[in-house]
Amino acid sequence: MKKILLTIFLISVLPLLGKPQTAAMVFDSLQFNKQLEIANQLLEYEFFTQLAIDKYIKLPETSDFEWYSYKEDNTWHSIGGYSRGNSFIIKNHIIFDSANSISEYNGTSDTSKLNALGSALALANVQFQVIRDTSSIYFNSFVIRNPDQSICIRYLPQFQPSGQAIYGCEWEYDFNSTGKNFLSQSSYMKNITGVWVGQPRELWLNYRSADKPTLGSVFFALSFRDYFTRIRIDTRISTSTTSKDKSGKYTWAHKMK
Repeated sequence: MKKILLTIFLISVLPLLGKPQTAAMVFDSLQFNKQLEIANQLLEYEFFTQLAIDKYIKLPETSDFEWYSYKEDNTWHSIGGYSRGNSFIIKNHIIFDSANSISEYNGTSDTSKLNALGSALALANVQFQVIRDTSSIYFNSFVIRNPDQSICIRYLPQFQPSGQAIYGCEWEYDFNSTGKNFLSQSSYMKNITGVWVGQPRELWLNYRSADKPTLGSVFFALSFRDYFTRIRIDTRISTSTTSKDKSGKYTWAHKMK
């Protein structure tokens, strides 16, 4: 009788002993920090590009310029001109000093690189036009040259004339170093939401269809965190929260679900 009981016990326990254990999920800090780095770069880009727009939009000859910006030797430049089909016609080149004052740039520049950035923007605009035509959302474009010299054009919702901030949609178009050869396109477009910016409150961003915070969600949080008590990016497997500590410094906290 004892032998039979022992055999039954071993049979019932063996499957448990052989079952692999699932490791606890860990937040991908490396990927998030990379998104945070790019988002901060886009914030700086947006700031200087908007300075250029604000100054030149009042002048009849430059009021309809499209602008893109780039940083070289720790100095920001902005280029104004027109997209014409697959080309960008450069009309103005300005530079910002340490006090963020604007002046016309009279130095030398690599025109081939400037034309490449403009070409990539023009080509991306052609592809993105269908989104503009079928959406009531206003977008900002960001022209970034990557470390490998490829060029990335990103489109993120701008602060809307209605007074709303929009999240839940973002697009990226990648081109080679000349800006003329399209490489790839990616996008995120789920749960597009408008948020009224005004009374301070806690804000949850619904990114539960994504496993990780997207670049657009991190950029949104950085852009509007001054207007909310805290902002949480809620993904399928984690939450990432930015808030101001007692010293007035913003910090991030991440929690797996």
